[in-house]
Amino acid sequence: MNKRACIFVMAAIVSFPCFAYPEEAKKARDSLVTMEEVVVTGTRSEEKVERIPANVTVIDQEEIRNSNAKNISELLRTEEGIAVRDWTGNGKQVEVDLRGFGESAPSSVLVPVDDRRVNQIDLSGVDWTQIPLDQIERIEIVRGTGAVLYGDNAVGGVINIITKTPSDRFALSVGATLGSYSRNKEYVSVSGGQGLLAGSFYGSYDSTQGYRENNDYRAKDAGGKIVYDVAQFLSLNLSGAYHADDFGLPGYLTRAEMNADRRASQFPLDNGSTTDGYLKSGFDLALGDFGNLVADISYRNRETDTDWISYGFIQNSVIDTWSLTPRYVWTRAIGGHTNKLVAGMDFYWTDQDTKSYSGVPALLTGLSTVEKDSVGLYLNNEFSILENLILSLGARYESVDYWLNQRDPFTGLNLLDTTIEESECAYTAGLTFLYSQKSSVFVRANRSFRFPLTDELVEFDQSTFTQVINSDLKPQTGQHYEAGVKHYFTPGIQGKVTLFRAQIKNEIFLDPTPKPFWGTNENHPETLHQGFEVGTTIKLFSMLTLFGNYTYDKATFEAPPFEGNDIPAVPRNKFNLGFRLHDLVPGLAFSAIYNYVGSSYLVSDQANQVEKLDAYSTVDARLSYSWKWINSFFGVNNLFNEKYSQYAVASKSLGPVFYPSPERNWVGGIEIRY
Repeated sequence: MNKRACIFVMAAIVSFPCFAYPEEAKKARDSLVTMEEVVVTGTRSEEKVERIPANVTVIDQEEIRNSNAKNISELLRTEEGIAVRDWTGNGKQVEVDLRGFGESAPSSVLVPVDDRRVNQIDLSGVDWTQIPLDQIERIEIVRGTGAVLYGDNAVGGVINIITKTPSDRFALSVGATLGSYSRNKEYVSVSGGQGLLAGSFYGSYDSTQGYRENNDYRAKDAGGKIVYDVAQFLSLNLSGAYHADDFGLPGYLTRAEMNADRRASQFPLDNGSTTDGYLKSGFDLALGDFGNLVADISYRNRETDTDWISYGFIQNSVIDTWSLTPRYVWTRAIGGHTNKLVAGMDFYWTDQDTKSYSGVPALLTGLSTVEKDSVGLYLNNEFSILENLILSLGARYESVDYWLNQRDPFTGLNLLDTTIEESECAYTAGLTFLYSQKSSVFVRANRSFRFPLTDELVEFDQSTFTQVINSDLKPQTGQHYEAGVKHYFTPGIQGKVTLFRAQIKNEIFLDPTPKPFWGTNENHPETLHQGFEVGTTIKLFSMLTLFGNYTYDKATFEAPPFEGNDIPAVPRNKFNLGFRLHDLVPGLAFSAIYNYVGSSYLVSDQANQVEKLDAYSTVDARLSYSWKWINSFFGVNNLFNEKYSQYAVASKSLGPVFYPSPERNWVGGIEIRY
């Protein structure tokens, strides 16, 4: 899809409602059936869930409080369509996979935090520990590509994290958590306001020795948010946070090593640390009949030190990111038909400076600078053809510029100095039919894209021991189709089914075969991701809630050299079943959930020649009690002590290597809320 075609689609989106209904616009009516659930991810503005042509899930504060999860990734693993692979069991090195992208999942799922994207430009992916769970208002999961609204990386879906917003009511929360492996966490948050001004502040400390040797993790978090309603039509906001951690890197174990001691580490000195801080400021300006203008500007600084002592290699990386994301929302009736237009621009400027050290004592051996600047322009329109039939159309154009530079640390001369420019388009077309009070059915078609990460563009030439440009690597594109239904049998019983199919061209992946050590990043001509997702919630009586979901995900290579093979690290079957008993006696609740993840080929086994990673199942249980201002809980994870691994790699030299997951462990805590 070229630039001219993309501009034509954008023009068609803007003009469609006017051509369809040329009579004078009337006041927008809101007689459509309403639901309580409202999300912002589907349109980057508030919208009722049933109007969005996608499989959407909202994880609210109640669900977060009723979970044993220690971090966001643990919370996500019980959702349909999502596979979570935690390398170390402490949440620091995690892959979250939406709709079966395997090893490339971290670059195929877009993660905004308060509309600020936190995906990195390199292979480091998303740091899921940077936002404490107790500071999250809700998490919105939109499955299927969101490339029109969010651009690069939004291939498998969007996981939007929305933090708590202060109000003028005073609120104080203090809590402490203890658990297995010397886990302890303490946190405090306070918020309140006066008149037009409201603010909040939080701080926390989290520490664990971890399940394995050299598996420790310690983190400090602090942050706050200020909201100032200047007038009825104008609101200003300022937010910021600081995260610092240090952690061990226990590494892999061969099968023999794991059978001897699954908690051992063959790399007892490897470690890392991170500091990550941001500031964001924005406004929301109501223009009356002329819509709303919203804009945010943010700055983020992230520094990572990784000490691979076992390999005699140390790396320091500093990433600075500026962003500006203005958008305009216009809601007005066209010929008596509800219409909402969202138009916006996303500007991101990112600089990364990396220093590499080798040997003992460590000597500076590498200096590199990478810049990635991107501009995205998008339009998305929702038009009610009928009162209960909504047409969604959208398009996006995005361009990206890379500057890749490497210098000799001794002479300062450039060893690599290259610029690369790329651009791509995306579109979406969806139809939603609200066929009863709380039920809807949808179909949609989309085009997605993903630009190469900087670590995929620059590779190490093992013959010359220098960095070279991977000049053959192209942007990845995809055609996506899906259909689904969300049906309410009764007000307390609902179910949903979604079928999806994604044909990906030039999917970017690490091919381990061409080079003797770590392979090279390449485009596979064609892959296919298809399957279905089923979910249900059943509220029986006033005390019992049953819930469950099932995902079938078939991801395959559709062209040589791996034609017909499964994409590694994608389980075909996954399901979760659980229940929650509440108010057995006033304030007492008990919940349990069964988790099953099917077998999958090991990472880097595109040839499907190595034994599969075994399927595994776990049961988590939790008992909680609330009385006035006091909330307490006790939970057990992996109740039946399953011995399993979420992550494993097919190593050329060692055969299969594993990253063992924790056995049975407990967690308990108390919180005082006022």
